[in-house]
Amino acid sequence: MFSKFTSILQHAVEALAPSLPLQEDFVYHWKAITHYYIETSDDKAPVTDTNIPSHLEQMLDILTQEERERESGETGPCMEYLLHHKILETLYTLGKADCPPGMKQQVLTFYTKLLAHIRQPLLPHINVHRPVQKLVRLCGDVLAAPTENEEIQFLCIVCSKLKQDPYLVNFFLENKSKRPEAKRPTEAGKDNVLDPDTGQSAAMGRADHPEEAAAVASTSSPTNNNNNGNNYNLVTSLLNLTKSPDGRIVVKACEGLMLLVSLPEPAAAKCLTENTGLCELLTDRLVSFYKALPQSMDPLDIETVESVNWGLDVYNLKEDAAIFTGKRPLISFLSWLDYCDQLIKEAQKSAAAVMARNVRERFFVSVMEPQLMQTSEVGILTSTALLNRIIRQVTSEALLQEMIYFLLGEETEPETAATVAQNPLRHRLIEHCDHLSDEISIMTLRLFEQLIQKPNQHILHSLVLRGLGERNYLENKPQEEREPLENGLPHDAV
Repeated sequence: MFSKFTSILQHAVEALAPSLPLQEDFVYHWKAITHYYIETSDDKAPVTDTNIPSHLEQMLDILTQEERERESGETGPCMEYLLHHKILETLYTLGKADCPPGMKQQVLTFYTKLLAHIRQPLLPHINVHRPVQKLVRLCGDVLAAPTENEEIQFLCIVCSKLKQDPYLVNFFLENKSKRPEAKRPTEAGKDNVLDPDTGQSAAMGRADHPEEAAAVASTSSPTNNNNNGNNYNLVTSLLNLTKSPDGRIVVKACEGLMLLVSLPEPAAAKCLTENTGLCELLTDRLVSFYKALPQSMDPLDIETVESVNWGLDVYNLKEDAAIFTGKRPLISFLSWLDYCDQLIKEAQKSAAAVMARNVRERFFVSVMEPQLMQTSEVGILTSTALLNRIIRQVTSEALLQEMIYFLLGEETEPETAATVAQNPLRHRLIEHCDHLSDEISIMTLRLFEQLIQKPNQHILHSLVLRGLGERNYLENKPQEEREPLENGLPHDAV
């Protein structure tokens, strides 16, 4: 109560007092924060009972006002003070220790608003991207943490900044061998404020301007080393947040990943697929949703369920169960399939190829092929109907290509008995077109009809053209069983 009264009194004094120059005002608010740690011994009171949130908000307002009053791209004295005195480093240290309780939330909010509201590029500065990079590591460490909302907002604003300037992603590829050992969080006292955890090398510490930072990054950036030794902590933190029980957090994390995979930097794309769990997340969750489907489903229900877009499906368990059993698991599966499809479509080309190949190997080959090759008619019908729906929904070029290779094989030479054995699934699906069960025959024919409509030349080549090259469509009978020829032609030839 006393602290709230103090805050109100402070605002009243500031309103009545003559306005100070922006830099003096900025320094005043920052020193008020540091003095709290020097003068206060009670570090268990929540941060909301202190004036720290108010001072941080005032600092943001001053920085925003300063930028408005200056020409575009010009750095004002307040921003220079923030960069030169490594204020973000100090705030990171305080947030890491979460002292007073709730400080991590305040620091995340400050970083997020700073990056969002300031138009000039900040991330190229060594004293910005280093603390940002380290704060990224703290995000997603604890599942269902009270700071999850602030964490995802912070990560998403970083992703959007990287989308605007893709080359900046090189600052976020950390070399494992050069990364300092993680320190245990300590209470933020006088030593923490005066000696913040910067984690900078001497060479990096000299770069206080974007040009110098870029030069340092080009010489000592981990992208010049073997990518197998790189950490992509921004992706790792987002992957951790996709496991949140809060659906809104999961959707925002997926959006952040969508931004990162689209970055054109080859080093980032390679690190994304080789040194993170993104591919495993996509395929494991796809397999999990598929296995949650009922063993038997009406093909008409699968075919007619409404169009599904990831992150937008409305969850109503009672209505879904009333329409048909398994609708909710089906929508969940199709929704995640749509996300995988869109992610691969947006991804950098080499990353898209790797992710699509993983989906083929870990989902289509490992899970769907045994379902399609089984002998149970009910199982064949359900899996064929699901495959038909998958073919209809996939639009990304890389995933479509891998799915076609899964179904038809990669061979382009004329078909022989040996090639039939190499691609048993293709041969089995063709056999299903003339199955004893009319339902299976019709569904398989629909599958091929859906497949032929896809814009991929390998489909027609595999199903039609490779059978014409060697005239393998001719009747293959012994000479004595063939009908007699008239003038070298069959008797019914025109």
